[in-house]
Amino acid sequence: MNPRLKRLIGSLLFALFLIFHITLVIALAYGLLPGTSQGIQLIFMAVAGTIWVLPAAYIIKWMNGS
Repeated sequence: MNPRLKRLIGSLLFALFLIFHITLVIALAYGLLPGTSQGIQLIFMAVAGTIWVLPAAYIIKWMNGS
């Protein structure tokens, strides 16, 4: 596959993934976190804010042809 096309597809996939991930995290936060302590909310947001790195790294690795 052409590297430029692969990067374009990867960039679009990355953007769609981030939109999906952010929407899912917000929906889960509104559904699960009301009434919980700020510590629980902080832990949830820290984990949710870190989890996206693994799929993003895979997409970037694919884009670069590795």
